[in-house]
Amino acid sequence: MARPEKIDCVLFDCDGVIVDSEPIAAERNVKVYHMLGVPVTYEDALTLCGKSADSIPPLAAKYGKTITLGQFTSAMDAACDRGELSRTIYLEPDMRVMPGVRELIARLRSAGLRTGLVSSTVSPHVLCMLDRFGLASSFDVIITGDMVDHHKPDPEPYLTAMRYLDTTPERCVVVEDSPTGIAAGVASGAYVLGFCGSIVKQDVSAANEPLESYADFDLA
Repeated sequence: MARPEKIDCVLFDCDGVIVDSEPIAAERNVKVYHMLGVPVTYEDALTLCGKSADSIPPLAAKYGKTITLGQFTSAMDAACDRGELSRTIYLEPDMRVMPGVRELIARLRSAGLRTGLVSSTVSPHVLCMLDRFGLASSFDVIITGDMVDHHKPDPEPYLTAMRYLDTTPERCVVVEDSPTGIAAGVASGAYVLGFCGSIVKQDVSAANEPLESYADFDLA
């Protein structure tokens, strides 16, 4: 698939694309698994990056343990109540915006392109991140996991963003870092860049082209 001749907008995933949150999420998940008596490792938890919450019980099963998503969520909530975990990973002190992403978005918008954020995370957490880093005004549309019926790899989140922007897939570029997100972007019909600049390296081979860093982002 060739790059679009005319580009209206660039749609970004959130975790691992806008913020380097995935290592922090992995560490957090390890703590919760251990509370439930499941001895997962940090390397195990990294395999959950880019996947839905439905992947949490199968990882416990790897260790012969049976837990439900509800039990995992309850354990996490209890840890937050005790002050052992922040209510959202986006409040963790080590959270950082990806190098160059602010400058990239500014360049895109000054060139007349619209920008969007498309995440499977629910809106309270996404809005917390946007508020913390002053990024809310950087996007023309924000789609979160509680705004759609079907999550990535279903294309609905990206198609919803395109509908709000009154554009078509042929005029959109999607930036993703996970196989699940890339599958959603490809299924939507957009041109997909597989971002490789996060700490957690995932398989981006299904993207239309790789993107090593935002310094390399050139839509000319």
